[in-house]
Amino acid sequence: MSTSERDALKRIFGNTGFLIAGRAINAVCSFVYIAWAVRALGLSQFGVLMLVTTFGAAISQATHLLSWQPLLHYGTDPFTNGRQAQFARVLAFCIRADYISGGVGWLVGTLGVALFGTYMGWPAADQGAAFAYMLTIAFTNTSWSAGVFRLCNSFWLTMLTDLSGALVRTVGSGVGFMYHMGLDYYLLVWSVTQLVMFISSTTLGWLQLRHAGATRRFSLFAPLEAGDAPGIWRFTLSTSCNHLLGSVFNQFGTLLVGGILGPADAAVYRVSRQIGEGIAKPAQLMMPALYPEFIRLREDQDWYGIKRVTIKLFLMIGGFSIVLMGVAMAVGNILLTWMLHVHWHGGRSLIMLMLGSAILGLGVVPLEPLLTVIGQVSQVLKGRIIVTLTYLPLMYGMTMAWHLEGAAAAAVVAGLIMLGVCLRPVVAWFRRMAPGRRPVNGNASPSIMPPMPEKGTGT
Repeated sequence: MSTSERDALKRIFGNTGFLIAGRAINAVCSFVYIAWAVRALGLSQFGVLMLVTTFGAAISQATHLLSWQPLLHYGTDPFTNGRQAQFARVLAFCIRADYISGGVGWLVGTLGVALFGTYMGWPAADQGAAFAYMLTIAFTNTSWSAGVFRLCNSFWLTMLTDLSGALVRTVGSGVGFMYHMGLDYYLLVWSVTQLVMFISSTTLGWLQLRHAGATRRFSLFAPLEAGDAPGIWRFTLSTSCNHLLGSVFNQFGTLLVGGILGPADAAVYRVSRQIGEGIAKPAQLMMPALYPEFIRLREDQDWYGIKRVTIKLFLMIGGFSIVLMGVAMAVGNILLTWMLHVHWHGGRSLIMLMLGSAILGLGVVPLEPLLTVIGQVSQVLKGRIIVTLTYLPLMYGMTMAWHLEGAAAAAVVAGLIMLGVCLRPVVAWFRRMAPGRRPVNGNASPSIMPPMPEKGTGT
């Protein structure tokens, strides 16, 4: 293994460790605050809470722009080489994208409650609180600060942001449980949690930039100049559309279950999905740490290094998945019963299906950033489109036929399709750019030139 590969893997696992620590704290807290919320509200009202907050999260994910990706993609070179004015203009573009998309999300969410609230399973009496909760979407997007943390190799700051939100939600839920508070109070707790995370993330991101000396030339309204970031809008929209379609898979499934089966079943589906994804989350958190390392290897044109890193990650994910299945068999149903305070018949099979979907998603973890970095983000977008067109009608039919087990099985089929669509172009790219083993003379690449980036992406 070359030094660059070894260093890349070391940084990937080190930064992933910080992300895992933050999410592990959040996961432990979620087991506590969800249990308190269920006991305070009852399963039906807790289902309404999950539907409203899931709808808000779905709209946020559907409307916000992933500004951290263009910040890394176009800002790494000027940031590293001291071109502060150019970096400041790219940063200003990313911050504006966050705030504008947050405002658009708030408007879309408010309109969505007015038009579809009744059809998504929550009573008309609760729609006033749902309208107020949609304001949360305006300050949900902190993508630019996440990009700063990754650009500065300060992933531990993400852990602090997650910790601030987990503590607020846990303490607030505990107070609500002690004093028997209702749905409006818990929606306020969820909203304040997001506000605290927004403030902490923004503050830490700005302090990190000041420490790096990258704020002296900054102006929020500074426009991009020619040559700063060619194709940045196309790249941003492509990656954001991919994220949008991913949110359809992750969030709108819960809303569809609520509309078909009711709030109680939606709560069971949402919590069982959360358990399955929570068990698989450590490996999923590797994805943000991969982007900067793949960019470094791409800048060095170390195609064999990219190939070796990707293969090693696949092998590790495969071994990790076997362990996950054993954990789910042992404790999955126990966690579901404890969090919902009811024993749900078939809970173990439901969680195993949810975990199966999450494990298939783990296979995409190294593929999505790789395809984005090498200029084939359209392949990821193609996969998301195919999955979306397949998943929603399939889930509707299987939910009608087999209830929650059918909905979970539809997620497994969708995950398998996404893995196959992303794996195919990666294998073809490796065969073309890094065939066989690395040449004996070190980092030499094949004589063939790398493929031209997609028009307008600037990759």
